[in-house]
Amino acid sequence: MNLVHKYEGGEVQATRIDHGLYMELRAVYGSLTDRLLEMLTYPPKRLYLRVNTLRARREEVIESLRRRGVEVRSDDLLEEAIYIELEGPYQVRDHGRRVVVDDIAAESLMMGANLYRPGVVAYDVFKKGDVLTAVTKNGVVVAELEASVSSDQLKSMRRGLVAVNVRPVYRAPPIAELPEFKEGLVYPQSFPSMVAGRLVSPGSELVVDMNASPGGKTGHIVQLSRGRALVVAVDRSVGKVEKLVENLARLHLTTNVLPVPFDSRFLDLVTLLENRVGKVLIDPPCTNLGVRPKLSFKKTLRDAVNLADYQRQFMKVARRILRPGGVLVYSTCTLTRVENEENILYATRSLGLEPLDLGWVPRADKVYLDEATAYRFHPLKDDMPGFFIAVLRKP
Repeated sequence: MNLVHKYEGGEVQATRIDHGLYMELRAVYGSLTDRLLEMLTYPPKRLYLRVNTLRARREEVIESLRRRGVEVRSDDLLEEAIYIELEGPYQVRDHGRRVVVDDIAAESLMMGANLYRPGVVAYDVFKKGDVLTAVTKNGVVVAELEASVSSDQLKSMRRGLVAVNVRPVYRAPPIAELPEFKEGLVYPQSFPSMVAGRLVSPGSELVVDMNASPGGKTGHIVQLSRGRALVVAVDRSVGKVEKLVENLARLHLTTNVLPVPFDSRFLDLVTLLENRVGKVLIDPPCTNLGVRPKLSFKKTLRDAVNLADYQRQFMKVARRILRPGGVLVYSTCTLTRVENEENILYATRSLGLEPLDLGWVPRADKVYLDEATAYRFHPLKDDMPGFFIAVLRKP
């Protein structure tokens, strides 16, 4: 099936979605599937930030941002959450001189970020100061840029600023350039991701974050426990853990955190952890179908099935390291059944974990499985990203 991006002033064809993956989503969303996929190509209207309440009160941060001209509001359901209303969509013109960018850069450019060398795939000849049109490999126009270098200079660049974003499809403040970000007072984090941290409900206990980088949920756990939880923050590469450490240091949320570069599918080999952990958070690699805006759908149903098997390996280990009565919070930023509902049924039927019915979870749809409940966030409800959460207990 073809997906079409509809912006003010016209339509630009985007990409096709794998038929098997489309039918997998249709099994969940039925006649609303096409509308769901269309909404995934737009960002949510609210850009959420988490206030680091161990360093400042929410009201103080709001006042500080407003003094800088950033119109920010407090969320009415999470006391650490604030948000900025995105402006747009705006019509973006094609000026003829194009720079082709990868999907990660395109999604950032669409929201107002500047263009840096790693995101450039191809480009026309241009001079410094020229107006360029940023497009995806599929031809989706995402921003008008002013070149900071010439195309001749770009040839020898490995990193650095290539062009300044002068007209994106949507406009938001440059969060990473704000003093409040640099001082560790705020962290960009989606509403569902903050809910996942809340459901961990950490106290003075041992908590393992099995997929911790870049550190948003780890920092939230430190914040919610006021540094009382001992958090083992694990990710599979040194580079990922370095990014985690960098973010936690900026936020001043390093108390009782042990960062570990390790494949957490083998944590059960660390015998000191077996049957000792109070809470485990699994936010594993997934098909990322709920991330918005999504300008291409490259994943297939086979990818989803393979990732589901990979995700179950984390769940097996979580079962072994949890103490009796310990709690597993499982979350993904995707929408497939195989990575979400079917994995929860695997956890209950094959691993013997007990699902917890939490009643009401803010801005989520409650999902009823055969013997379990879980919670889905999606664009069709409250303009959320796609996200899934389930909470299970070891008997």
